[in-house]
Amino acid sequence: MTLTDRMISLAQLTLQDPRAATRALLSEGIPLPARTAGLLLVAVLSALLASLQLRLSPQELDPMSALMLGSPLRAAVVQWAFLALSVVLIHRVGRAFGGSGSFPDALLIVVWLQCLTLVLQLLQLVVNMISPALAGIIGLGGFVLFLWLMASFIAELHGFRSRGLVFAGMVVTAFAAGLLIGVVVIVLIGPEALMPNV
Repeated sequence: MTLTDRMISLAQLTLQDPRAATRALLSEGIPLPARTAGLLLVAVLSALLASLQLRLSPQELDPMSALMLGSPLRAAVVQWAFLALSVVLIHRVGRAFGGSGSFPDALLIVVWLQCLTLVLQLLQLVVNMISPALAGIIGLGGFVLFLWLMASFIAELHGFRSRGLVFAGMVVTAFAAGLLIGVVVIVLIGPEALMPNV
């Protein structure tokens, strides 16, 4: 079985049984350097797709999005930082609540789920040229799917039984991290940079 066939098979299993897919993914024995390189690769590809989608969209960006996604390079750095922070939080918060998952395995599930997100990004980009409304529905559906898969993968990674509690933990953690990041950004660049020009 080729690598492509294995990835397609794993993607199908991910949608059918995320917990089983987590076990299959972690049993692959992918070395840490490949996982680290994978994080960088998916960050760059995601940033390129996001930048292309923004260029094709007639809507203006809000100041924060314009600051982060104004250039493909900056978007790639922001995306990598976001994904790296996700890995750290998945590992540390999960362990704080009695989970058993390791940092390299948290890294691997983030890379894999981001690979699936790239497929959705590409589909949304293509559909957007035909029907922006349909592309929006795909984006919303993809976001909901991502949250469900992430909760399932984290639960299996750390040995938690309840995906509902994991999801609640994700929401609280994301809110706290977003609030902290927002404060740091305002302190570093000043509130004036986030205000629209008048």
